[in-house]
Amino acid sequence: MARRVWVAAGGRCMFCNRYLLDDETTGQNVMIGQLAHIVGWSTADGSPRGSEHLDAALRNEADNLMLLCYDQHKVIDEKSLWAVYDTDTLRAMKRQHESRVRELTAMDPGRSTTVLRVVGNIHDQAVDLTDARVREALFTHKRFPDWALLGSDEYEVDLRTLPGEREGTSTYWASAHAHLEERLGRLRTMVAKGRITHLSVFPLARIPVLILLGKLLDDTVPVDLYPKRRDGDEGWGWASAAADVSFEFTRVQAGFDPTKVALLVSVSGSVDRGRLPDEIDERYALYELRPFDTLPAPGLIASADSLDAFCRTWREVLATVEARHHSVQNLPTFSAVPAAVAVSMGRHLMSAAQPPLDIYDRVTGSDTYQFTTSTAKTGH
Repeated sequence: MARRVWVAAGGRCMFCNRYLLDDETTGQNVMIGQLAHIVGWSTADGSPRGSEHLDAALRNEADNLMLLCYDQHKVIDEKSLWAVYDTDTLRAMKRQHESRVRELTAMDPGRSTTVLRVVGNIHDQAVDLTDARVREALFTHKRFPDWALLGSDEYEVDLRTLPGEREGTSTYWASAHAHLEERLGRLRTMVAKGRITHLSVFPLARIPVLILLGKLLDDTVPVDLYPKRRDGDEGWGWASAAADVSFEFTRVQAGFDPTKVALLVSVSGSVDRGRLPDEIDERYALYELRPFDTLPAPGLIASADSLDAFCRTWREVLATVEARHHSVQNLPTFSAVPAAVAVSMGRHLMSAAQPPLDIYDRVTGSDTYQFTTSTAKTGH
C-alpha cells in the first residue's frame, strides 16, 4: 500500500512537489516523505477530518493516503486549518498530482527536447527565466527537457553582463555576436553527432541579437520557439486561445536604383519611415511586411499559426527580392517585431541565394534607426 502511494506520487510531495527520496540538506539517500491520511485514521475528536464518513477498514488504503513532506503534513493536520484543507480539497490535490505524474511519465523518449535560453537586457531592463518556467512551458506542449547542454552554461546564452546594451554601442553588438557564435558552437557539434534531435528556444533579448540567433541555429534540427507571453503571468509559450493573424507585403516606394532595396517589418509596431537614416533615400525600393486587415500591435502574434503565417510572408518577400533585384548585395532591414518573429527572420534567410540583412534598430539618443550588425558576419 505504501509503495503504491509513493510510486503514484512520483516520490514528490503532493502539496509542494518537494522531492522526497533524498534529504535536500545533507544529500543523504534517505526517504523523507510521510504518508498522510485524508480522512483521519480514527474517529476520535483529535483525528484530523476523522469525523468524515469512511469505513475504518478503508482509512489506511492508498485511496485515502497522500505522500507529503513533514512541513505540509503538519499544515494539513493543524486543527485550525481543517476547514481549509478538507477532504474534498485534499482528494483533489491527490488526484491532480497523480494525474500529472502519470501524464509526464507516459511521455515517449522522442518527446524530449534540448533547451536553449537566450536572455539579455532590453533597453536596460533585466530579464530572467527559471528552470521551473521552462518545464511548465514544455509540459504544456507534451515535451520534457533534456539538459544536454547543461554543465558549462552553454545551454544559456546570457548577454545581461555585456556593457553598452542601453546605448546600443558597436562594442555591444560585436560582443553579443561573438557570444552567440561561441555558445552555439557546442550546440552545432552536438547536433552533428546526433546528441540533439529537437530544440526548444526561449528567446528574449534585443531584436538584432535574435535575428542573428535565428541565422546561427542549425537548420537540420526541428526548433520550437517559446516567446514570453504578455498576459502578465510571467509565462512562456503561446496563448491557449488566440486569434490567428495573416500578413501581406507591399512595395511602398519604387526606387530607381535596381541594386538598392530595404525591408520594413511592422508587426508589434509600425516602422517609422520618417526615422529612416539619410542613406535610405529615393534610390531604394522599399518593401513593407505588415498584418493583413489589422494594425501592428504588441502581442499581435500570440499563436504558432500566426507565426507560421508571418514566416510564409517573410519567405515571399525574400523570394521577391531575389527574383526582381538580382544585383542587391545587402538588405537594410528595419523591424518592429516580437522576439519569436526576430528569430524566425534569421532562421528563414537562405544565405546561398539571398543577400544578407543589415540590421538597424532604434538606439538611445538617436532620432533615426542606427546600423547594429549584419547576418553577413555569421559563421553558419
